Amino acid sequence: MKNQKKSILTQTILFALLMLALAVFVYYFHVPNPNMILITVLVLATTVGGFAPGLVCAIIMMGYSLFFFSTDHSFFQFTEENLQKVIVVALGVLINFLGVAYLKRTRERAESELKETNTKLAQTNAELEQTNKELKKVNGLLKAIASNDSLTNLRNRYSLRQDFELYVGVPIFLAFLDLDNFKGVNDSQGHVVGDRILASVGKALTDSFRTANCYRYGGDEFMIVAENVTEIDFLASAAQTTETLRVSGISFSGGYVYGTPETISELRSMVMQADEMLYQSKKEGKNRIRGRAYDRSHIPSPEVAEHYRRSLAAGGEGRQQAQRRSA
Repeated sequence: MKNQKKSILTQTILFALLMLALAVFVYYFHVPNPNMILITVLVLATTVGGFAPGLVCAIIMMGYSLFFFSTDHSFFQFTEENLQKVIVVALGVLINFLGVAYLKRTRERAESELKETNTKLAQTNAELEQTNKELKKVNGLLKAIASNDSLTNLRNRYSLRQDFELYVGVPIFLAFLDLDNFKGVNDSQGHVVGDRILASVGKALTDSFRTANCYRYGGDEFMIVAENVTEIDFLASAAQTTETLRVSGISFSGGYVYGTPETISELRSMVMQADEMLYQSKKEGKNRIRGRAYDRSHIPSPEVAEHYRRSLAAGGEGRQQAQRRSA
Protein backbone atom coordinates (compact mmCIF):
# COMPACT_ATOMS: atom_id res chain seq x y z
CA MET A 1 0.00 0.00 0.00
CA LYS A 2 2.85 2.40 0.90
CA ASN A 3 4.68 1.59 -2.32
CA GLN A 4 1.48 2.14 -4.30
CA LYS A 5 1.02 5.63 -2.83
CA LYS A 6 4.64 6.45 -3.58
CA SER A 7 4.18 5.33 -7.17
CA ILE A 8 1.06 7.50 -7.61
CA LEU A 9 2.89 10.53 -6.17
CA THR A 10 5.83 9.97 -8.52
CA GLN A 11 3.55 9.67 -11.56
CA THR A 12 1.64 12.79 -10.53
CA ILE A 13 4.81 14.85 -10.28
CA LEU A 14 6.17 13.56 -13.60
CA PHE A 15 2.97 14.23 -15.53
CA ALA A 16 2.60 17.64 -13.86
CA LEU A 17 6.12 18.60 -14.99
CA LEU A 18 5.41 17.28 -18.49
CA MET A 19 2.17 19.27 -18.69
CA LEU A 20 3.90 22.45 -17.46
CA ALA A 21 6.76 21.98 -19.91
CA LEU A 22 4.38 21.51 -22.83
CA ALA A 23 2.29 24.51 -21.77
CA VAL A 24 5.41 26.68 -21.79
CA PHE A 25 6.51 25.15 -25.09
CA VAL A 26 3.24 25.74 -26.99
CA TYR A 27 2.95 29.26 -25.61
CA TYR A 28 6.42 30.52 -26.48
CA PHE A 29 6.58 28.76 -29.85
CA HIS A 30 3.00 29.72 -30.77
CA VAL A 31 2.00 26.15 -31.56
CA PRO A 32 -1.38 26.13 -33.31
CA ASN A 33 -4.24 24.33 -31.49
CA PRO A 34 -2.17 23.85 -28.31
CA ASN A 35 -5.15 22.41 -26.45
CA MET A 36 -5.00 19.31 -28.68
CA ILE A 37 -1.49 18.61 -27.38
CA LEU A 38 -2.35 19.39 -23.77
CA ILE A 39 -5.52 17.32 -23.75
CA THR A 40 -3.53 14.38 -25.16
CA VAL A 41 -1.23 14.60 -22.14
CA LEU A 42 -4.30 14.84 -19.90
CA VAL A 43 -5.75 11.64 -21.35
CA LEU A 44 -2.37 9.89 -21.12
CA ALA A 45 -1.87 10.95 -17.49
CA THR A 46 -5.37 9.80 -16.50
CA THR A 47 -5.01 6.52 -18.38
CA VAL A 48 -1.59 5.66 -17.00
CA GLY A 49 -1.62 7.27 -13.57
CA GLY A 50 -5.28 7.42 -12.70
CA PHE A 51 -7.30 10.07 -10.88
CA ALA A 52 -4.53 12.04 -9.12
CA PRO A 53 -2.18 12.65 -12.11
CA GLY A 54 -5.21 13.33 -14.33
CA LEU A 55 -6.67 15.87 -11.89
CA VAL A 56 -3.35 17.75 -11.59
CA CYS A 57 -2.94 17.83 -15.38
CA ALA A 58 -6.55 19.02 -15.75
CA ILE A 59 -5.90 21.89 -13.31
CA ILE A 60 -2.71 22.86 -15.16
CA MET A 61 -4.49 22.78 -18.51
CA MET A 62 -7.33 24.95 -17.21
CA GLY A 63 -4.78 27.31 -15.70
CA TYR A 64 -3.06 27.57 -19.06
CA SER A 65 -6.41 28.23 -20.81
CA LEU A 66 -7.33 30.95 -18.31
CA PHE A 67 -3.91 32.48 -18.79
CA PHE A 68 -3.97 32.23 -22.58
CA PHE A 69 -7.53 33.47 -23.25
CA SER A 70 -7.80 36.12 -20.50
CA THR A 71 -7.27 39.80 -21.27
CA ASP A 72 -3.65 40.77 -20.61
CA HIS A 73 -3.24 37.26 -19.12
CA SER A 74 -5.10 38.40 -16.03
CA PHE A 75 -6.73 34.97 -15.51
CA PHE A 76 -10.07 36.69 -14.67
CA GLN A 77 -11.04 39.12 -17.46
CA PHE A 78 -12.24 37.74 -20.80
CA THR A 79 -13.82 38.99 -23.94
CA GLU A 80 -17.14 37.36 -24.70
CA GLU A 81 -15.58 35.27 -27.47
CA ASN A 82 -12.66 34.12 -25.32
CA LEU A 83 -14.97 33.33 -22.42
CA GLN A 84 -16.86 30.98 -24.69
CA LYS A 85 -13.55 29.36 -25.67
CA VAL A 86 -12.63 28.92 -22.00
CA ILE A 87 -16.00 27.31 -21.31
CA VAL A 88 -15.55 24.93 -24.24
CA VAL A 89 -12.04 24.03 -23.04
CA ALA A 90 -13.33 23.52 -19.50
CA LEU A 91 -16.09 21.19 -20.73
CA GLY A 92 -13.59 19.28 -22.88
CA VAL A 93 -11.16 18.92 -19.99
CA LEU A 94 -13.93 17.84 -17.62
CA ILE A 95 -15.44 15.33 -20.02
CA ASN A 96 -12.08 13.85 -21.01
CA PHE A 97 -10.80 13.70 -17.45
CA LEU A 98 -13.94 12.20 -15.93
CA GLY A 99 -14.57 9.86 -18.87
CA VAL A 100 -11.04 8.47 -18.96
CA ALA A 101 -10.89 8.28 -15.16
CA TYR A 102 -14.17 6.33 -15.13
CA LEU A 103 -12.96 3.94 -17.82
CA LYS A 104 -9.68 3.37 -15.99
CA ARG A 105 -11.49 2.75 -12.72
CA THR A 106 -13.82 0.34 -14.47
CA ARG A 107 -10.89 -1.48 -16.05
CA GLU A 108 -9.04 -1.70 -12.73
CA ARG A 109 -12.17 -3.01 -11.02
CA ALA A 110 -12.64 -5.60 -13.77
CA GLU A 111 -8.98 -6.64 -13.53
CA SER A 112 -9.28 -6.90 -9.76
CA GLU A 113 -12.41 -9.03 -10.06
CA LEU A 114 -10.72 -11.17 -12.71
CA LYS A 115 -7.68 -11.63 -10.50
CA GLU A 116 -9.89 -12.56 -7.55
CA THR A 117 -11.85 -14.95 -9.76
CA ASN A 118 -8.62 -16.53 -11.03
CA THR A 119 -7.37 -16.87 -7.45
CA LYS A 120 -10.61 -18.56 -6.39
CA LEU A 121 -10.46 -20.74 -9.50
CA ALA A 122 -6.90 -21.75 -8.70
CA GLN A 123 -7.94 -22.57 -5.14
CA THR A 124 -10.91 -24.57 -6.43
CA ASN A 125 -8.67 -26.44 -8.88
CA ALA A 126 -6.22 -27.20 -6.08
CA GLU A 127 -9.08 -28.45 -3.91
CA LEU A 128 -10.43 -30.54 -6.80
CA GLU A 129 -6.99 -31.99 -7.43
CA GLN A 130 -6.67 -32.89 -3.77
CA THR A 131 -10.17 -34.36 -3.80
CA ASN A 132 -9.29 -36.39 -6.90
CA LYS A 133 -6.17 -37.72 -5.18
CA GLU A 134 -8.25 -38.70 -2.15
CA LEU A 135 -10.88 -40.30 -4.40
CA LYS A 136 -8.20 -42.27 -6.25
CA LYS A 137 -6.84 -43.44 -2.90
CA VAL A 138 -10.32 -44.41 -1.71
CA ASN A 139 -11.08 -46.11 -5.04
CA GLY A 140 -7.83 -48.02 -4.73
CA LEU A 141 -8.79 -49.15 -1.24
CA LEU A 142 -12.30 -50.08 -2.38
CA LYS A 143 -10.88 -52.01 -5.32
CA ALA A 144 -8.49 -53.82 -2.98
CA ILE A 145 -11.38 -54.62 -0.63
CA ALA A 146 -13.56 -55.76 -3.53
CA SER A 147 -10.76 -57.88 -5.03
CA ASN A 148 -9.57 -59.65 -1.89
CA ASP A 149 -11.10 -62.16 0.45
CA SER A 150 -10.89 -60.66 3.94
CA LEU A 151 -10.71 -64.02 5.68
CA THR A 152 -7.85 -65.61 3.72
CA ASN A 153 -6.21 -62.47 2.27
CA LEU A 154 -6.33 -64.17 -1.12
CA ARG A 155 -7.89 -62.82 -4.27
CA ASN A 156 -11.59 -63.52 -4.67
CA ARG A 157 -13.91 -64.46 -7.54
CA TYR A 158 -14.34 -60.81 -8.52
CA SER A 159 -10.58 -60.52 -8.89
CA LEU A 160 -10.54 -63.73 -10.94
CA ARG A 161 -13.07 -62.26 -13.35
CA GLN A 162 -10.85 -59.18 -13.72
CA ASP A 163 -7.73 -61.31 -14.32
CA PHE A 164 -9.32 -64.02 -16.48
CA GLU A 165 -8.52 -62.59 -19.92
CA LEU A 166 -4.91 -61.91 -18.88
CA TYR A 167 -4.20 -65.64 -18.89
CA VAL A 168 -5.12 -66.14 -22.55
CA GLY A 169 -2.02 -66.88 -24.62
CA VAL A 170 0.13 -67.46 -21.51
CA PRO A 171 1.60 -70.84 -20.44
CA ILE A 172 -0.11 -71.58 -17.13
CA PHE A 173 -0.74 -74.20 -14.48
CA LEU A 174 -4.35 -74.01 -13.33
CA ALA A 175 -5.25 -75.92 -10.18
CA PHE A 176 -8.16 -76.45 -7.82
CA LEU A 177 -7.54 -77.30 -4.16
CA ASP A 178 -10.35 -78.46 -1.90
CA LEU A 179 -10.03 -79.07 1.85
CA ASP A 180 -10.77 -82.64 2.94
CA ASN A 181 -13.68 -83.19 5.34
CA PHE A 182 -14.08 -79.47 5.95
CA LYS A 183 -17.85 -79.66 6.33
CA GLY A 184 -17.39 -82.05 9.22
CA VAL A 185 -15.04 -79.58 10.94
CA ASN A 186 -17.61 -76.79 10.59
CA ASP A 187 -20.39 -79.02 11.91
CA SER A 188 -18.44 -80.46 14.86
CA GLN A 189 -16.18 -77.58 15.92
CA GLY A 190 -18.05 -74.55 14.67
CA HIS A 191 -17.44 -71.88 12.06
CA VAL A 192 -14.92 -70.00 14.20
CA VAL A 193 -12.54 -72.96 13.97
CA GLY A 194 -13.42 -73.34 10.31
CA ASP A 195 -12.54 -69.72 9.65
CA ARG A 196 -9.18 -70.16 11.36
CA ILE A 197 -8.44 -73.13 9.13
CA LEU A 198 -9.35 -71.17 6.00
CA ALA A 199 -7.12 -68.29 7.11
CA SER A 200 -4.20 -70.67 7.69
CA VAL A 201 -4.75 -72.19 4.24
CA GLY A 202 -4.66 -68.74 2.68
CA LYS A 203 -1.33 -67.98 4.37
CA ALA A 204 0.12 -71.37 3.38
CA LEU A 205 -0.81 -70.82 -0.27
CA THR A 206 0.63 -67.32 -0.27
CA ASP A 207 3.90 -68.53 1.27
CA SER A 208 4.23 -71.56 -1.04
CA PHE A 209 3.04 -70.14 -4.38
CA ARG A 210 4.89 -66.84 -4.16
CA THR A 211 4.80 -66.01 -7.89
CA ALA A 212 1.33 -67.42 -8.57
CA ASN A 213 -2.11 -65.88 -8.23
CA CYS A 214 -4.14 -67.63 -5.54
CA TYR A 215 -7.91 -67.20 -5.35
CA ARG A 216 -10.53 -68.26 -2.86
CA TYR A 217 -12.90 -69.75 -5.37
CA GLY A 218 -15.70 -70.32 -2.88
CA GLY A 219 -16.23 -71.96 0.49
CA ASP A 220 -13.28 -74.30 1.12
CA GLU A 221 -12.16 -74.39 -2.50
CA PHE A 222 -9.20 -72.50 -3.91
CA MET A 223 -7.83 -71.85 -7.38
CA ILE A 224 -4.19 -71.32 -8.25
CA VAL A 225 -2.95 -69.90 -11.55
CA ALA A 226 0.83 -70.01 -12.01
CA GLU A 227 2.39 -68.50 -15.13
CA ASN A 228 5.55 -69.71 -16.89
CA VAL A 229 6.54 -72.38 -14.37
CA THR A 230 7.62 -75.99 -14.77
CA GLU A 231 5.63 -78.92 -13.46
CA ILE A 232 8.45 -79.72 -11.05
CA ASP A 233 8.31 -76.22 -9.54
CA PHE A 234 4.52 -76.25 -9.37
CA LEU A 235 4.41 -79.63 -7.60
CA ALA A 236 7.18 -78.49 -5.24
CA SER A 237 5.01 -75.54 -4.19
CA ALA A 238 2.03 -77.88 -3.77
CA ALA A 239 4.14 -80.22 -1.62
CA GLN A 240 5.27 -77.31 0.53
CA THR A 241 1.63 -76.31 1.06
CA THR A 242 0.75 -79.91 1.96
CA GLU A 243 3.55 -80.10 4.53
CA THR A 244 2.68 -76.73 6.06
CA LEU A 245 -0.98 -77.67 6.51
CA ARG A 246 -0.22 -81.24 7.66
CA VAL A 247 1.36 -79.86 10.82
CA SER A 248 -2.02 -78.32 11.67
CA GLY A 249 -3.89 -81.50 10.79
CA ILE A 250 -5.28 -80.11 7.54
CA SER A 251 -5.25 -81.96 4.25
CA PHE A 252 -6.57 -81.16 0.82
CA SER A 253 -7.25 -82.74 -2.53
CA GLY A 254 -6.15 -81.08 -5.72
CA GLY A 255 -6.42 -81.22 -9.47
CA TYR A 256 -4.52 -79.32 -12.11
CA VAL A 257 -3.92 -78.97 -15.82
CA TYR A 258 -1.20 -77.11 -17.66
CA GLY A 259 -1.00 -75.60 -21.10
CA THR A 260 -1.45 -72.39 -23.08
CA PRO A 261 -5.09 -71.38 -23.61
CA GLU A 262 -5.47 -69.52 -26.91
CA THR A 263 -9.00 -68.28 -26.24
CA ILE A 264 -11.34 -67.56 -23.34
CA SER A 265 -13.23 -70.70 -24.28
CA GLU A 266 -10.08 -72.80 -23.92
CA LEU A 267 -9.35 -71.17 -20.58
CA ARG A 268 -12.83 -72.16 -19.37
CA SER A 269 -12.16 -75.65 -20.66
CA MET A 270 -8.96 -75.75 -18.60
CA VAL A 271 -10.98 -74.78 -15.51
CA MET A 272 -13.35 -77.71 -16.09
CA GLN A 273 -10.52 -80.15 -16.76
CA ALA A 274 -8.78 -79.08 -13.54
CA ASP A 275 -12.13 -79.60 -11.82
CA GLU A 276 -12.26 -83.13 -13.22
CA MET A 277 -8.78 -83.86 -11.92
CA LEU A 278 -9.93 -82.70 -8.51
CA TYR A 279 -12.84 -85.15 -8.73
CA GLN A 280 -10.33 -87.89 -9.50
CA SER A 281 -8.25 -87.02 -6.41
CA LYS A 282 -11.39 -87.23 -4.27
CA LYS A 283 -12.36 -90.59 -5.73
CA GLU A 284 -8.87 -91.97 -5.12
CA GLY A 285 -9.18 -91.27 -1.40
CA LYS A 286 -8.43 -87.55 -0.96
CA ASN A 287 -5.22 -85.98 0.43
CA ARG A 288 -3.52 -86.00 -2.94
CA ILE A 289 -3.16 -83.95 -6.11
CA ARG A 290 -3.60 -85.19 -9.67
CA GLY A 291 -2.98 -83.43 -12.96
CA ARG A 292 -2.09 -83.62 -16.63
CA ALA A 293 -1.53 -81.53 -19.72
CA TYR A 294 -4.51 -79.63 -21.09
CA ASP A 295 -6.35 -81.63 -23.77
CA ARG A 296 -8.19 -79.46 -26.31
CA SER A 297 -10.17 -82.44 -27.58
CA HIS A 298 -11.37 -83.56 -24.17
CA ILE A 299 -15.08 -83.29 -23.40
CA PRO A 300 -15.84 -82.71 -19.70
CA SER A 301 -18.21 -85.00 -17.87
CA PRO A 302 -21.83 -83.82 -17.60
CA GLU A 303 -21.47 -83.49 -13.82
CA VAL A 304 -18.46 -81.18 -14.08
CA ALA A 305 -19.97 -79.13 -16.91
CA GLU A 306 -23.22 -78.65 -14.96
CA HIS A 307 -21.34 -77.72 -11.80
CA TYR A 308 -19.27 -75.18 -13.69
CA ARG A 309 -22.41 -73.70 -15.23
CA ARG A 310 -24.08 -73.39 -11.82
CA SER A 311 -20.94 -71.81 -10.39
CA LEU A 312 -20.88 -69.14 -13.09
CA ALA A 313 -24.59 -68.45 -12.72
CA ALA A 314 -24.22 -68.01 -8.96
CA GLY A 315 -21.17 -65.77 -9.27
CA GLY A 316 -19.09 -68.27 -7.34
CA GLU A 317 -21.44 -68.39 -4.36
CA GLY A 318 -22.86 -71.66 -5.62
CA ARG A 319 -19.65 -73.34 -4.56
CA GLN A 320 -19.94 -71.93 -1.08
CA GLN A 321 -23.52 -73.06 -0.79
CA ALA A 322 -23.14 -76.49 -2.32
CA GLN A 323 -19.80 -77.47 -0.74
CA ARG A 324 -20.17 -80.62 -2.75
CA ARG A 325 -16.75 -82.03 -1.98
CA SER A 326 -16.39 -81.10 1.67
CA ALA A 327 -17.86 -84.27 3.08
